[in-house]
Amino acid sequence: MVLTFLESVGRRSEAELYLRLFHQLPKESFALIAPGGPVVRYGAGALVEQLRLLAELDLFAPLVLGLFDPESVAASLERLGRALPSVGLVTTVHAIGEEGLAETIRKELRAERVPILAFSANGSTLDERLRELAELARALDTRKVVLLRRRGGLRARGDRPIELGSGHTLATSGGWISVINLRTDRAALLASRRIGKRDTELVESANTLIGALGSSSLLVSVTSPLTLLRELFTVKGAGTLIKPGTAIERRGAYAELDVARLKHLLEVSFGRPLVAEFFDRAPLAVYYEAAYRGAAIVYDEPEAPYLSKFAVLPEAQGEGIGADLWHAMQRDFPKLFWRSRPNNPITPWYQSVCDGMLRRPGWDVYFRGVPAEAVPKIVARAEALPADFGGVNEAAGVGAPAAPPPE
Repeated sequence: MVLTFLESVGRRSEAELYLRLFHQLPKESFALIAPGGPVVRYGAGALVEQLRLLAELDLFAPLVLGLFDPESVAASLERLGRALPSVGLVTTVHAIGEEGLAETIRKELRAERVPILAFSANGSTLDERLRELAELARALDTRKVVLLRRRGGLRARGDRPIELGSGHTLATSGGWISVINLRTDRAALLASRRIGKRDTELVESANTLIGALGSSSLLVSVTSPLTLLRELFTVKGAGTLIKPGTAIERRGAYAELDVARLKHLLEVSFGRPLVAEFFDRAPLAVYYEAAYRGAAIVYDEPEAPYLSKFAVLPEAQGEGIGADLWHAMQRDFPKLFWRSRPNNPITPWYQSVCDGMLRRPGWDVYFRGVPAEAVPKIVARAEALPADFGGVNEAAGVGAPAAPPPE
């Protein structure tokens, strides 16, 4: 029932992909959800319904109250204390800073309860509360903090694209900012004055939270209670994802890389062994995350560079590594083509980043920046290329079941 509901707001394959990723995590690592006081006051019904649907999917997340407005905690506790049990959710209430809180939360989530965590109005500053939340996220090994507000994600002023530098444009959809990479976007975005004061404060709060955690794996989503599931379970998302950003490096030869780690990354991502001669062909470029949790391999071809492999380790999926790899590669190769099996779960993302595609027996062939007269040649070349894995053809094409950017 719930997957059918998700299919109405996105593709079922997307929902199933993210659901598999979430279920691979310990229950306490799924997310922390922090609704603002106005969300609970005016949108408690929508929030509770979304939490009920998550529970149907066997996903439970602690609610954090008072992060930005601790004076609203008492009223929020009263409303949620009535609303959550009315849909069958069992709640417990704890104070942030309570001794042994992380272990208590871990046990309650595994018992399928919804812990409600409250900041006290004791005169603490926002920075102090953000650091306390970061410590809790560290203790729980939480992958995502979701900030809920009534208006949803961050919005740009004006209708034109946000130009942050030469060749550096921030993606927007209807004026809404989809993804902010703190490593590459933060300083230029704040200097551009294209977002309002409150949105600026949220960017800085996310930066403080991620910085206090000292981790490249924590993501912060800003969305509304009405669109929480779309933000979590669709490629396009329904809010703004703020991520720390990943250090992506480029090399021009396999001799400059740790081939054993690269081989491990590809074989684990695709679930099959590479053919013995895979590394005999010289690459045009290899992009990789510094810890070899993600990589993209590009080869030289007459009509356009060919993206042969695009993969992210299963345990690193959902961190935005795929997006960082793609953006680094796109800056260097405006012309590109690749192939993918039709049943690849990240087909919707491939469709969103290509200029065009052709469906062929066994393969979908995608291209960017390729002139129309060259398309028949690259399609023929993509179909003619041999398999890179032993036994059977690559079931997932360019990318193994690697998660696309969550937006």
